[in-house]
Amino acid sequence: MRYKIIFKDKDKVDEKTLRKVQSKHGNDIEGINDLYEQLILHGTCDSTIVSRIYYVAYTLSLENVEMIIIRMN
Repeated sequence: MRYKIIFKDKDKVDEKTLRKVQSKHGNDIEGINDLYEQLILHGTCDSTIVSRIYYVAYTLSLENVEMIIIRMN
């Protein structure tokens, strides 16, 4: 199963904030940096490893970024 992060309001999230979170947490867990890159480039990211998705969501929430996590089939 795949899990996906999308922003509640993409216009309120700037690249600077995403790069800040990426530089702080991008190497915490293997594969996380790729998810941050997806977010920066496409405004969304997805993974089959749910713990990675929730970790990215957690680190983004520390910067008050609002998002939705979707479970896809």
